[in-house]
Amino acid sequence: MRKCPSCNMELKEMQYHKQTVDMCPTCGGVFFDHGELETIVQIVDIFKDIELSEEEIDTVSRYEKERILLCPECNVELCAKEIAGEIIDVCPECRGIWLDKGEIIALKIAENHIKEYLNLYIRLAE
Repeated sequence: MRKCPSCNMELKEMQYHKQTVDMCPTCGGVFFDHGELETIVQIVDIFKDIELSEEEIDTVSRYEKERILLCPECNVELCAKEIAGEIIDVCPECRGIWLDKGEIIALKIAENHIKEYLNLYIRLAE
């Protein structure tokens, strides 16, 4: 039985865009097994690779950066990774991804933005 890394409640299986994922009924966080969310993460990573000449504004709270979460699958410490101004938590063992409530929406918005302006990002990277 998988437990929520945020509030330690039992995760419940649910269907999310034709995939079975584990969701916390209390805090709304979602655990995606390896491969279930990779396209969103990959396209947002492309955005992070582009270097702009101005300093980035830090929008992630100290609490979010410093909290320690354990993987619901492996029980190892998740690694915090900033993507599109959100901290997502990735398991170094099973490569699963933990998203707190609302983070999937932020990642999807970033993905849509990148797709819309992909040609501009390619020119900036040159």
